[in-house]
Amino acid sequence: MFNCDYHIHTKLSPCAARDFDIEKIIPIQQEQGMKEIGITDHDYSYGYKIKNIETARKAIKRCNPSISVHLGVESHILEYRVPSINISLAAHFDYVLMAPNHYHLRGVSLPTDLGHPGKVGIHEMYMFEAAVACPLTDAVAHPFVLMPNVFRLSREELSAFGQEMMRYVDKKRLIHQLDLASQRGIGIEISPKFIYYNQRHLVEFYQLCLERGVKLLIGSDAHRYEELGGLSALEPILKELGVSEEQLWRPKEWRW
Repeated sequence: MFNCDYHIHTKLSPCAARDFDIEKIIPIQQEQGMKEIGITDHDYSYGYKIKNIETARKAIKRCNPSISVHLGVESHILEYRVPSINISLAAHFDYVLMAPNHYHLRGVSLPTDLGHPGKVGIHEMYMFEAAVACPLTDAVAHPFVLMPNVFRLSREELSAFGQEMMRYVDKKRLIHQLDLASQRGIGIEISPKFIYYNQRHLVEFYQLCLERGVKLLIGSDAHRYEELGGLSALEPILKELGVSEEQLWRPKEWRW
């Protein structure tokens, strides 16, 4: 339906496949009919050095892509007012995806009890607020999507846990944050990961995003080649939501 993917990792990210090369990713995306993509390795993958970012940008240019390829970055919230990236580093990327729930990473603020849906829900809202408030955030990566490796639950258990968690998310606070995101032009990622992790109840959240004027960012969050084609799983969801081209988040065009 939509030929874009703004959340793709490469082998530079420690969590990605070791053979996931940018030189191969771009041709595959071109063959699959993509018109615009974004490479978004984790900020710590660059060793927080500008020269490494410049090397990545040069690697994209060497591929001589026939499609638009952005160099973004995935950063994360450590706690309120404390992102993992600073402004001097963020300035060298086309956009910043801010993840509010990277609980598997060192230094990230955790819910007081990962086994209690209520406490997780309250904490997820707190971290979402932190991501929206951060001046470096261009889009929020996978909000309210629970990762199986963190919660150690089966797909069925994770689905029930997630549905119960969302009952504890204050809707008035959530709407207020979505209104702020809309005003600032911050996108909200919709990824096939929420389908893989059996959390289809989040469709209601994405519907609320659209109702509040927040644009959706389409991202596969691919870490290996077989995940590059995963966006097809989103097509029925996007159709169900009635998403139009105007409701999609796009990176700003920068001249480097």
